[in-house]
Amino acid sequence: MKSNQDFVVDYRLIQQSELDVMLEKHLRFLMSRRDGVRASLKFCELPNAQLAGKNLAGADFTGAKFKCADLRGANFDGACLFGADFASSNFANASMIRADLRGAILRGATMTRVILTEADLRDGLLIRHRDGEFESKAAEHYHAELSDATLKGAMLNRAKVSNAFILQTDLRDSDLRGSVFVRANLTRSDLTGCNLEGADLSQADMTGVRLDGAILSRAILRDTNLANSSLVGALLDGVDLSMANLTGADMATRMENLDGEIGEILRSHREWMLTNGLKGSRANLEKQDLTGIDLSKMNLSAANFRGAILNSANLTGTVLAMADFRLADLRGAHMVGADIRGACFERATMNVVNLTNAIAGPLELRSGQSWPTNFRAARLGAANLQSADLRGCSFVECDLSQAALNGASLVGADVKDSNMTMADLRGADITKADFRGARNLTLP
Repeated sequence: MKSNQDFVVDYRLIQQSELDVMLEKHLRFLMSRRDGVRASLKFCELPNAQLAGKNLAGADFTGAKFKCADLRGANFDGACLFGADFASSNFANASMIRADLRGAILRGATMTRVILTEADLRDGLLIRHRDGEFESKAAEHYHAELSDATLKGAMLNRAKVSNAFILQTDLRDSDLRGSVFVRANLTRSDLTGCNLEGADLSQADMTGVRLDGAILSRAILRDTNLANSSLVGALLDGVDLSMANLTGADMATRMENLDGEIGEILRSHREWMLTNGLKGSRANLEKQDLTGIDLSKMNLSAANFRGAILNSANLTGTVLAMADFRLADLRGAHMVGADIRGACFERATMNVVNLTNAIAGPLELRSGQSWPTNFRAARLGAANLQSADLRGCSFVECDLSQAALNGASLVGADVKDSNMTMADLRGADITKADFRGARNLTLP
């Protein structure tokens, strides 16, 4: 909204050839050479600019227009991008550490895996005089806008995003630890799998937001509007929800008569199994808080545990073939020797789970087909998978940092794009396993 109707900006059109000369001088400036000049493109128009892979650290792009620019892999660390317009530009894999993006327009931008650590995305007051210098007259107030942008896998830890508009934005799997979103508008955005540990979301509008599998531990939700949001599988350790609006929110609940209701569900499931589905009913424990429950040595094949909380549950020796554990919280669960063939653990949180000697190879179906066990995008940090049968498992985009995989069979497993930091693979059989794109992989 303009605060002064006489606000006039005379943009100077910059052609690619002139821009290339400026970039060369800026590179020399970064190298501390005498003939170097810091790039200053305040209130310039750079349509369709080709800046992929360029080093623009510390440059001044205040109020510039970059619509539809190619900025893939560019370095904007410490750059001033105050009030700049990046609508529909491509920032994939760019670095914007500590960049000043106050009031910037990023509507429809592609920002996959961009690094915005400690970036400033708050609202700002853009002030400009006709001669190009700043003056207190003629000003325009801007909110940083990321509506309809794609920031999948981006790093915004400790970023300042107060008052920003982030409507219908894809922030899946982004690192937002310690970020400040006070009064930000995140309506209908997708934050599935995000890490918001310690983030300040006070007074933020998060109506209809997807937070499935997100980490919200120790986040501040004072007067936060989470109406009609989805919090299935979200980690809420140390979070005070008493002052948040949770009207219509979808999240795990706990049965009033847990022992009685569970007993009936298990009895009916057993009958369903024995009669091949003719009697009884499949166990449906979706989004139930089952913390510490003992389900050891039972046959719960094909049971539905989607979004359930199974912290420290005892599933030792349990038959869980084809069970649905998507978005389930299995931290610290005991699953020694469990039969989990063909089960789905997609986006489940399984840190410190004990899967020693677990049977997780493919389930052979009567049709002759096999059904692999799915751990896609699951969190298995410090999990114990020693001597487990993991043949053909999918660990794509999985966090296996510090996991104990020694002695396990990973024959034909798909481990692409996973986090293998300090994972122990000693004695593991990795014949035909696919580790393409795996990070910090150390093979024995």
